[in-house]
Amino acid sequence: MWEIKKGKVSVDTPNCISCGACLALCSDVFKFDDANKSIIQKQPENADELMCSKQAEAACPVAIIHVED
Repeated sequence: MWEIKKGKVSVDTPNCISCGACLALCSDVFKFDDANKSIIQKQPENADELMCSKQAEAACPVAIIHVED
């Protein structure tokens, strides 16, 4: 039986510059709050969501996204 790979994502929301890279790459996990700052919509539930979360982490220009495997 294969284990589904999940991760834990966190965002340092106050330091978000609202560039939208995380939403463009992974809108299932990230969304903007009322102040247009990135927040977690839900934690990754499968390998695809974990992969796009890692892509968002790499693309974030202010390095506020952190993904743990």
